[in-house]
Amino acid sequence: MPKALYAKKNSKVSFQKEFYSDLTMDDMYFAMIVRSPVSEGIVKSVSHPNLPDGYSLVTARDVPGSNLVDTSKGKIPIFCEGNISYEGEPLALLVGPDEAVLQSLFDELVLTFDTNTIEDYLPDEFDINAKAIENSGKKQTKKELKIQNEELKNIKEIKEEFFSDKLAQRIIKFGPCFEKSDDESCIEKIFEEAKYVAENEWRYALKTPDYGEPNGAMCSWKENYVTISTPTQWLNNLRHTASEALAIPPESITIRKTTSTNRGTNSIWYNSIIACQTAVAAKKTGHPVKLVYTRNEQEKFLNKMQPISIRNKIAVNEKGVIEAMKIQIEVDAGFANPFAQEIIDRLSIASCGCYNPKNTFITATAKSSLNPASSVDIQLIDSAAFFAVENQINELCNKCNLTPLEFRQKNHLNIDFTKRKIPKAQFLFEIEKFNETIEALSKQSDFNRKYASYRLDAMNWKLGSGPKEYVSVFSSPMRGIGFSCAFEGAGYYGSEIYNGSHTLEVTLETDSVLTIHCPPVSNSVHEIWRGIAAEILNIPLLCVKINSVFSNGEEPPLPENVYSNISIMTSLLKKCCLAIKRRKPDEPLPFKVKKKTAAVKKTEWNNETFSGKPFHSTSFAAAAIELEINPCTYREKLRSINLVLNGGKILNIQAATSTVKLGIQKVLSSLLEDDKVECKNIKISFMQSEKDPSQIGELVHQVIPAAYTQALTQALNCTINSLPLKTDSLYKKIKDQKAKIKSQKEQEAEQKNKEQTEKEETQNENSAVSEQ
Repeated sequence: MPKALYAKKNSKVSFQKEFYSDLTMDDMYFAMIVRSPVSEGIVKSVSHPNLPDGYSLVTARDVPGSNLVDTSKGKIPIFCEGNISYEGEPLALLVGPDEAVLQSLFDELVLTFDTNTIEDYLPDEFDINAKAIENSGKKQTKKELKIQNEELKNIKEIKEEFFSDKLAQRIIKFGPCFEKSDDESCIEKIFEEAKYVAENEWRYALKTPDYGEPNGAMCSWKENYVTISTPTQWLNNLRHTASEALAIPPESITIRKTTSTNRGTNSIWYNSIIACQTAVAAKKTGHPVKLVYTRNEQEKFLNKMQPISIRNKIAVNEKGVIEAMKIQIEVDAGFANPFAQEIIDRLSIASCGCYNPKNTFITATAKSSLNPASSVDIQLIDSAAFFAVENQINELCNKCNLTPLEFRQKNHLNIDFTKRKIPKAQFLFEIEKFNETIEALSKQSDFNRKYASYRLDAMNWKLGSGPKEYVSVFSSPMRGIGFSCAFEGAGYYGSEIYNGSHTLEVTLETDSVLTIHCPPVSNSVHEIWRGIAAEILNIPLLCVKINSVFSNGEEPPLPENVYSNISIMTSLLKKCCLAIKRRKPDEPLPFKVKKKTAAVKKTEWNNETFSGKPFHSTSFAAAAIELEINPCTYREKLRSINLVLNGGKILNIQAATSTVKLGIQKVLSSLLEDDKVECKNIKISFMQSEKDPSQIGELVHQVIPAAYTQALTQALNCTINSLPLKTDSLYKKIKDQKAKIKSQKEQEAEQKNKEQTEKEETQNENSAVSEQ
């Protein structure tokens, strides 16, 4: 049995390599969440007719401190105590020593609700105006009019503050057309005069499958000190939230961070609420309490990603150059989401892709709904924007009669910070070797030849002039090839969650051991950092160690998956090691060096104008997917995946290749809701570079989805505009296309017959006139 750890005055954070659900303690109780069965209303009571000894209900009344967690996007309750926000919102915990008994008691609980919401009890603006009309015959005094107007104003303010569905918004207007006026009509005029225009709506809801341990926590008290064991990814937030909710000082909290695998936003911020719920239950019962989410709860309330909708409209001139982009982004954030602003900001930045339109109008909105909070992996959120813009670009290629590679070479954002070659653009990304990367991909995949061949084939059967007329298309597979390119930004400077700096501390100890003080990192990064430090300081590899123990107040302020950024942290590590190397021989040990990125951020990114260089570093990738559709099963078969990446200097080729291959498999398993896509022929290449390494692990999530749907679009000759698909989606598309083409041919035949009849009638009339 693991030994229980209790907090001391010098409270620390410890990192455990075990799972919290495997931990047990003497006299431990278990907890089940009592959730709301309705999505709207007011909870009035949660009760049980006769709870046995040792079993209890924990509600908002038992929270010793604040039941409301303060976030950048409003307050979120630990337990619902009034207005219900969504179906499944936690109302209480049912706690006791026996899990089987808990289940039987759970089924006997009595929940009472008011079907009206708090908003329903507020005076309505219409009623106030109606009352004013009713009294219009009477002469109103200035005082009465003032009271009436103030009442209307107060109601509007209350509804706007507490009941508005708009959580966050970002509006961006850039380009010559907006220099004289901010009116939307300025950019619409460009679309009216453009040679080519393409517009479509794209829906994206891909999430990486999660097979890890469900969320939860185990908490125990000793006097006024609490120990929390949980897979937290945001130590600083957990300590602050627990301190407010439990009404104890931060130093009275010991956090045992257990193994965590899920990277969705809900697992980052909502874990603190789960831990507080468990800690309140432990305090009330006087026993250690463990709360473990079921797999169904994890999928429904923590892993659920609501669809992101992006409408893209692009205007291109006769030379194939992008004149304007108009982009509307709508995000269903669920009932609440502290990351809402960051999500739409990241989507806005990536919405134009790797391209440099002359004029841009972007409107991004995150709205609340009666759904659980939408969980998004912050490092993968860009993939929704790239999915939309890359598919839209490929649609334009067909209209402009340019290959996907030619179009991108004409329009990519060409920036070289070393040569001060910086064009006018809202966002600046340094994408090294853009042309070389896509040309390498073209050769590796034989893209241009296959694209032209499959396109001609699709046009033939669409026109009914080739051997593959659609009515007999099922005799042989339909093939398509798709292309996509994207960047991955590392170290986002505009974060609202934390606007400070990334920091790293390195210490040369008295025994000549070098200690890197940072949160736990992967084994591959661990070895890379040790190698870098040993090489710079010319010391044995065994003398380099990583220390991941933090005292209260010293834990990283950023969420874990944001903080552990290989490009930023590797850059800071090099700076720390070089500073230690410059140490004078007579300077005493231990010698400590701390580096941070704040100074760079201020000069490169302007948060007020939301412009500049948004990322510390960027990596780049291009992908091509070739597939065919089986005429018997109506399922796609991936013939090949080709990927070329440029992530700076690759420190470990084998580890990098393994990371990319794992990422590809994760993406393939998420493309279909009820199955997974497989591909055995995968080719991965890396561009040679001497620049500092940047992140490449997430690049496949940015490029594979759009390349996949483009290959399907070419094979079917109809647009695939949403992901994920279902196993019968292609069958339905083929069926719809067949019906559509049949209808078109019938209309053409009817029109032809009509014209023929009119021609014959005209000839007969002319003959009759001639005879007369």
